[in-house]
Amino acid sequence: MTLRCLVVDNDAFSRTTVAAALNGQHFDVVATVGTVPEAMAVDATSIDVAVLDLDLGGGPNGVDLAHALRRVSPNIGIVLLTTFSDPRLFAASIKELPASSTYVVKQSLVDIRILTTAIEASYQNIQSETAVELPRIPLSDTQIETLRLVAYGLSNSEIARVRVVSQKTVETSIKRAAKALNIDPSPSANQRVALVRAFFALTGPTLHTHLHR
Repeated sequence: MTLRCLVVDNDAFSRTTVAAALNGQHFDVVATVGTVPEAMAVDATSIDVAVLDLDLGGGPNGVDLAHALRRVSPNIGIVLLTTFSDPRLFAASIKELPASSTYVVKQSLVDIRILTTAIEASYQNIQSETAVELPRIPLSDTQIETLRLVAYGLSNSEIARVRVVSQKTVETSIKRAAKALNIDPSPSANQRVALVRAFFALTGPTLHTHLHR
């Protein structure tokens, strides 16, 4: 069966590249668009699988779009294709993905077959109502939010004010995050710089744009 795909990515190069790769693997890419309104204008009942970026710029994100597409077409497979190693890194309050979605990190795509397998699995999962476990890095929601603020460049005292907690609580959260990420706590190492680098590695290059929106 040739699966009909919708590709949604606000980066023109990325969506063109993904569409070309999928067409070369005998999928039928019905449409490639860059925004949520454009995606919702496509007849979802003519799509088997939607391949969505998580970060679609300002406004609704890929998870929001996934839920909207499922409301229109309950049997559409969903693949989230993103640079974020864990969806919580994108936003602290992000919704859960629709049931049976497949989550693919772009940095893992050393072979196009990783993506094609994910697309096929997403279609099979929704047909069989198979639950899919989303990736989770070894950090709590609180630690992720603290690291996000560190990446913004906030000091510990500023983070404490934003989170309405004590500075000691922030320091503890940072220490535990560093330990979970195996970052050297020695005085000779700049732990804060190492944490920011680790956070960028987990979120991919799109975080720079995301942080400054």
